[in-house]
Amino acid sequence: MGENFSSKGRALDTWYSVPGPENDIILSTRIRLARNLADFVFPRYLNSDDAERVQSLIFDSFTHLEKVESYQALRSASLDSLGQKILSERGMFPYSMYARPWTGGVIKGDGKLSCYVNYEDHLRISSFSSGFDCDSAFIEAKMLDTELQNYLQFAASSEFGYLTSLMRNLGSGMKLSCVVHLPSMVTAGVCEKFFRAAMSDGCAITAFWGANDTSNPLGAFFIVQNRQSYQGSEEEQVARFEVAVLRLVENERGIAMNLLDGRTTYVKDLIYRAIATIKYGRLVTNREGIDLVSKIKWGLNLGLVSGIKHHELTALLYRIQNAHLTYVIRNGAFNFEQDITTEDEKIERLRALVLQEALTNAQLEF
Repeated sequence: MGENFSSKGRALDTWYSVPGPENDIILSTRIRLARNLADFVFPRYLNSDDAERVQSLIFDSFTHLEKVESYQALRSASLDSLGQKILSERGMFPYSMYARPWTGGVIKGDGKLSCYVNYEDHLRISSFSSGFDCDSAFIEAKMLDTELQNYLQFAASSEFGYLTSLMRNLGSGMKLSCVVHLPSMVTAGVCEKFFRAAMSDGCAITAFWGANDTSNPLGAFFIVQNRQSYQGSEEEQVARFEVAVLRLVENERGIAMNLLDGRTTYVKDLIYRAIATIKYGRLVTNREGIDLVSKIKWGLNLGLVSGIKHHELTALLYRIQNAHLTYVIRNGAFNFEQDITTEDEKIERLRALVLQEALTNAQLEF
């Protein structure tokens, strides 16, 4: 699967399964830093010898870090298809990276840091936190960035800051993003209004899963990102992003209460049906599973569901993804019903069971 920097291979812990600030609306926060090595062209123009050299230099730099045993290097070519999909499901590496030669990455054992190599830039450092926590994600990313600069020379100029393959990443090279859950805005049909306001604050908003349909996204999950990184200091960029995102959060909460008051029966019907489907469903597709978790999470926000926590629902979204379930099936001993024979049927059956188990203590508040 990859190269361990120590003899102790470590499985990724689930950073997303712990509570975080604003967890009712915001699932996770990511801060990504784009860096390129001085004296090398950008990845798309690298020849094979230089691409291998860049990868070797970056991998080697991690072996000098203080907690070397925490990191594991992975070459894309050494990952099997399932491993690639699992890492992409967890947001560690973009799936499109694997098709490019001389790509790879480094992951930290606690799962909160991932770095991919020779994709659009020579190095992209990503730091994750549960809920809306830009500060801790920023600190983690910057600490690693600072450590690596003891061993790598990054391309930068006094005029443009860090030099990156995309113009919008010049300056700090920082991309801030968070995954938000906005079912009330979607149900009320007011996304466009509030998204325009977020755009004026320097953000871009896209659907998190599936096609980029911001009017009706799968599960009402969106990803909010800053659009450029060349205006202001890193701290100022973080502060602007926090203001824009928290404005979305407060609007979602206000619209939720208005919907519960004005369309009580309709809202309750959606959430009660979701509970019934999870309780009695035998086969659940990936799309349906995401939508069901979304409705349970919405019901929890509205006080219509109890017995489960928001961070548990965030973890559940990762646990019901196709590649994760495939891995569990291949490494476990399951006695499926006799008519459940294909891999797709087994995945859908196990997804139904995982959902049922996770919501064992969930209750409806009538």
